[in-house]
Order: sequence, then structure tokens, then C-alpha cells
Amino acid sequence: MKIDRKAISGIALGTCLIAFGMLAGVAVERMRFDHKRAGILARYDEAAREWREFRTELERIVDPHLRH
Repeated sequence: MKIDRKAISGIALGTCLIAFGMLAGVAVERMRFDHKRAGILARYDEAAREWREFRTELERIVDPHLRH
């Protein structure tokens, strides 16, 4: 059975389009994940900053001569 060049070209083009679509999907999902992760890390950083401030204030109350 002989396959003509048009069929081979169509199959190759279809394969390339499917591969490109899969790569684009992976890239978009990665960007969405990074965006969600950035929000979580921002909240964590804020909580850590507030905790450090609270501890510093407690240290100042216990020993007012501390300089921070």
C-alpha cells in the first residue's frame, strides 16, 4: 500500500499540532500553579513578619533596654 505525500504531510502536521497543544497546555497550567503559589507565599511571608514583630514587642516589654 502506497501512501501519498499529502497524507504523510497531513499526519506530520497533525502530530506537530497535537504536540504543540500539549506543550502549551503544560505551560499554561504551570503559570496558573505559580500564580497560586505566589499568593500562598505572600500570605506566609506576611504571617511570618507579623510573628517577628510580635516577638520583638514581647522582648521589649520583658527587657526595655533591648535595642532592635
